[in-house]
Amino acid sequence: MKLTKSLILAGTALTGLFVAGMASAQSTATQELETTTVVVKGAGKKSAAGLGVEQTVTKTRSSITSDYLDTQAPGSPLDAINLLPGVNFTDQDATGSVGFDITLRGFDSQRIALILDGMPLNDTGNYAIYPTMNIDSELYSRIDVNLGSTDVDSPTAAAGGGTVNFVTKKPSEKMGFQVKETLGDNSYHREFLRFDSGKFGPWGTTAYLTYSNLISDKWKGYGSVKRQQYNGGLYQPFGDKGDFVSLNFTYNRSRNNSYYDVSASEYTSDYDMDFAGTINSSTSTATGSSSGAYYGWKINPTDNGSLRLQSKFHLRDNLVLTIDPSFQYTKADGGTQVYLLDESTGKIGSQIYSQLINYDANGDGTIGSEYVFYPSLTRTKRYTLNSSLIWYLNDTNTLRVAYTYDHGDHRQTGATTFLTSDLSIPDPLSKDDSYAVIGSDGQQIQRRNRQSYADLSQFAITYGGYFFDNKLKVDLGLRIPDFKRELNNYCYQAASYAYCEPTDPGDTTVFGTSALKSGAYQAATSFKVDYQKYLPNLGVSYKIADHQSIYASYSEMISAPRTDSLYSLTTPNLQPETSQTFDLGYRYSSPLISASASLWKTDFQHRIETGWDEELQLSIATDVGNARMTGANAEIGVRPLKGLNLYASASYTKTEMLNDYEYAAGKYDYTKGMQLGKVPRLMYAFNADYKIGDWQFGLNGKYTGKRYASLANVDYAPAYTLWNADVQYKLGKVGPLNETYLRLNIKNLFDVQYKAQIYSGNAFYDSGNYYYPGQSRTAMLTLDTRF
Repeated sequence: MKLTKSLILAGTALTGLFVAGMASAQSTATQELETTTVVVKGAGKKSAAGLGVEQTVTKTRSSITSDYLDTQAPGSPLDAINLLPGVNFTDQDATGSVGFDITLRGFDSQRIALILDGMPLNDTGNYAIYPTMNIDSELYSRIDVNLGSTDVDSPTAAAGGGTVNFVTKKPSEKMGFQVKETLGDNSYHREFLRFDSGKFGPWGTTAYLTYSNLISDKWKGYGSVKRQQYNGGLYQPFGDKGDFVSLNFTYNRSRNNSYYDVSASEYTSDYDMDFAGTINSSTSTATGSSSGAYYGWKINPTDNGSLRLQSKFHLRDNLVLTIDPSFQYTKADGGTQVYLLDESTGKIGSQIYSQLINYDANGDGTIGSEYVFYPSLTRTKRYTLNSSLIWYLNDTNTLRVAYTYDHGDHRQTGATTFLTSDLSIPDPLSKDDSYAVIGSDGQQIQRRNRQSYADLSQFAITYGGYFFDNKLKVDLGLRIPDFKRELNNYCYQAASYAYCEPTDPGDTTVFGTSALKSGAYQAATSFKVDYQKYLPNLGVSYKIADHQSIYASYSEMISAPRTDSLYSLTTPNLQPETSQTFDLGYRYSSPLISASASLWKTDFQHRIETGWDEELQLSIATDVGNARMTGANAEIGVRPLKGLNLYASASYTKTEMLNDYEYAAGKYDYTKGMQLGKVPRLMYAFNADYKIGDWQFGLNGKYTGKRYASLANVDYAPAYTLWNADVQYKLGKVGPLNETYLRLNIKNLFDVQYKAQIYSGNAFYDSGNYYYPGQSRTAMLTLDTRF
């Protein structure tokens, strides 16, 4: 069999039902390899309404396409993949612009890599993922979820449990406009505009530009969610071999009031977790359960953007070079940020600053108290390069050498300021010295003051080959990452975390001898760490009969310690988390059915959790030893009747800690045998899509099993089932409009009350656990026009 650069299509009476795994995964090189080594029989442009996508890779992967995304309400693209096996996604509201959480096969969000057109999205400091990094859902052509493994060139330091790869659409070759208006509950309204240039110029260049604007009230409590986003791109093809250069950009501006979480004891179905609160500027007072309960003081502002270039060039007929550079910029703040400053004690919140004790900081002539803006501002500049050289040795053998570089400049500050005269927060993302809180030493009070540099330099080599009349496919790879971290803390810090502490914690007249435990505080410091590891991976698949194949894979992963954890002086030798994953799977693909099932096991070493240290009386990042995760995944897409597409998935995940944690000599937290937090053991999902004439109807449901909040395995979020529905009517040509659609989406159709996102303040005990209630039933009506 000759492996051509085009797909070989064999027509059947039911072409257009399923599409093979042929769209780009995360990098241009991966796209090149997957599209040149796949033969698709009976394939067209659709799967089972965008679900049940046929896969040909030698590892476990599930996908959705724009056919499914286009039927869903605007929101987080991660909500759309919640039907896939092994995925559990929870959101704080339906806008997709506030907080969320996701797990893959027992790995939480900080151990999963999110990749957009080959560019890593996880935060360089704590590996967290934020909704502001997601682009508008209308721009995705496909989302691929690698369960338990990454691609060999993945530019990530965090992916111990897999990757979510977002693939954007190319500009259209025809000039056109798209205008969408969505209205919904909670005063929700969103506008989306897209312009495609079509082909222009002497080389057939195409381009697009989009704008979206979202404004909504919070569904619970007071405040609003606001988001503006711009996207655009150029696509330039070269020659007749598929060479190209593509440049895309994103700019996002979000201004949100935060939701409040509640403890298990406070949680009831009608509990109002979001206090309105009031402020009185004449008396400088605030009401509410605490100063932070006033919704106007609990904000999450973000400005972020990116440039993403992808390119492919044939150096020779059998030699291909791909180069994918990118740049990201983020400036963000968030959380509870207004606290009471007591000038008599020097306390802001729970922190004491010696330069504020008995000091008239605001110059009003008295030693009193006032509210101050006490932020946690982060500014990140990130540069990434993903490059590969692919050599087609012959028709059935391919060799690839890849180099990846990722540099993150992570600046974290907390310049404290007074509020304005009406007790509002000054612009949280702009420096304004006129409001600065200056201590007796003449320096502005800082909540934190550190700069971190995170570098990844990675080489990889892969081999792919076909044998035995192309029935056997073999993929061999070796990934060699080198993680370097340079950490600079510019103020006194407590031993367990890098927030700024008093100017001189050794002043016994202020803090007493109890605060001078050995190693409890550390002066400003700088240090470097380096992690290296060889990570092999192997994948094989074998066609056992027409429409049927089996596959097996083995991969090793590494997750370098988070930068925030490395600042902890109580754990100076924190080791990277490592894992080994085995998969064994079966696939069936025919014009009517696409199905897969897999058994898997992951062994995990040096798992890091945040828990309470009894000796230091502090929360620290802790190596809790080994864990084991095993499970089974399955999904099926079926088209039994014309216009009817059915999809179902199921997951079973068992997690188990293998060690007790010794937190002091002879003292243990009995974690052995306990399940990991936030991970449901059982999940299953269903989707039905039916199209008849100009009407299209959709219904999907997801059951999520019980999730423990901590390793104590006592406090938990109960199991729940959510249903969503959608209906669309094609109005057709209306005046100058070529296509017009009217779509109604209803989320949480039966208004189920459930605990969504879990926040665990202590991994070992059922104390400090909080929950975000899931959003109530929400309806959205969209008018979508194209001309």
